[in-house]
Amino acid sequence: MLVKPNPLMIPRRALAGAVLPLLGLTPSPAHATRVFRFDHTQGRLEFIARHLLVLTSTGQFSRFACELTLDPERPETARVAVQVETASIAHAYPGAADLLRSPAYFDAERWPLARFSGSALKGGRIEAFDLAGPLEMRGVTQPFTLQAKLARRRRYAATGAEIVDCTARGEISRTAFGMTADMLATADRVQLAVSVSLVIG
Repeated sequence: MLVKPNPLMIPRRALAGAVLPLLGLTPSPAHATRVFRFDHTQGRLEFIARHLLVLTSTGQFSRFACELTLDPERPETARVAVQVETASIAHAYPGAADLLRSPAYFDAERWPLARFSGSALKGGRIEAFDLAGPLEMRGVTQPFTLQAKLARRRRYAATGAEIVDCTARGEISRTAFGMTADMLATADRVQLAVSVSLVIG
């Protein structure tokens, strides 16, 4: 799939210098606040829906970009901006991706982008903090909160490279964004989940 240039994307090798302060490896207060940029090549953006009260299905967006501004000493100042291409939906069920792109759901032709801009809420810590702000989708804007976590640090056995795993989760009401189709079969509440693994050295 051809990927269009995106101003939020940076080369993977540039992530090393950006992520070190996130892990507390560069404690200099003069350069504490950093901007971390990642996209679909470094992570996953999934949505999980419940059907008939007993089944679940998971799809994903294969094209998105994220910019996170973070000071490890002051997580309450964190900010995030996410942009998602709604037509990039991928789903295992036959025909599901086309249905979700249709006017009954994301209406991807009319509304090709979804956006979230969030700021950290008070009371968080660097290992876990909430990001709250407006989520814009299908021409509708609703308040939204992501629970972000720095899950773990690890080393890739094959190369010895150090990796940090990050996750974020939130929940939306699809009817709040005008997606009212198939209400008997599919629940209103849909989970959103972001995961990213960044190579830092």
